[in-house]
Amino acid sequence: MELELVSVGLACADVVARPVDSLPERGKLTLIPQLEIHLGGLAGVTATVYAALGGRAAFIGALGDDGFGSFVQGTLANRNVDVSHVKRVSDVGTAATVVLVSDDGERSFLHHAGCSQSLFEEDIDFDFVGRARHLHWGGPAVTAGLDGPPMGRVLDRAKKLGLTTSMDTCYDGAGKWLPRIEPSLPHLDIVMSSLEEAREYTGCREPESIADFFRSYGPEIAMIKLGEHGMFVKDSQQSIRVPAHRVEVRDTTGAGDASCSGFLYGYLRGWDTQKSARFANAIGGMTVQAMGGSEGVRSLEDVQAFLDRASVDIEV
Repeated sequence: MELELVSVGLACADVVARPVDSLPERGKLTLIPQLEIHLGGLAGVTATVYAALGGRAAFIGALGDDGFGSFVQGTLANRNVDVSHVKRVSDVGTAATVVLVSDDGERSFLHHAGCSQSLFEEDIDFDFVGRARHLHWGGPAVTAGLDGPPMGRVLDRAKKLGLTTSMDTCYDGAGKWLPRIEPSLPHLDIVMSSLEEAREYTGCREPESIADFFRSYGPEIAMIKLGEHGMFVKDSQQSIRVPAHRVEVRDTTGAGDASCSGFLYGYLRGWDTQKSARFANAIGGMTVQAMGGSEGVRSLEDVQAFLDRASVDIEV
């Protein structure tokens, strides 16, 4: 089968606790009903959900030679993601996140970057990447070894090999923001970002102006994830707002990463922007109903069935 998507960046172990609406007093213990471990990380979740839809996906990233690393790599492989170009390191542990999910599904994170910062430009095998159709970067600010000019060069080289490209931003706890991604923007076809992150990266407030900022660098499409308000997508022809599905929310972790996979699945099949946005939004709506970012979508047929019974009206 043709390799379609190479997802580069962060895959990590998410230790998810729910519900957590307050922390115990110092030195005290609180009992919680749910504590689970799931595959997390922007690039890892996107690759996994893309594979669940029936697409051929690979992950390139750095994992530690530890239990978390074996869990992450094993989960990716079991979900039919190609992990032949995963970098395993012995001196730094695998990236991991403690995810505290409130009763209404909102989440807060304690993230250990670990060896995700040990992924560098020279770790990208372009003979392998060149076999794919699309290169996706999931992880500015959490794959610091690629931030700035290095990822700009990686994406430029991918474009010259004939691939299309995309990026999904991450929250920057160090506050550097735009310099992390600016060298990459001219070499992207699609920029994906949550509203909160996008406001920091761009200095703009509204989805339309944010999309215009990103597109001014050259990308054809900007997708702004609006959380409980759905998503906003703009291309050269139109601006599209898709309202969120009204579903019971258990855990919003990874919903945006999963929705990226849905948009890319449609994009690589030549769907128009409206259809791809509707599909991506549905995947987000399915993901928040399950614990973990890659658990809510099991097949293309599941997504189609969800859309059939839970359609929403697109605003153009």
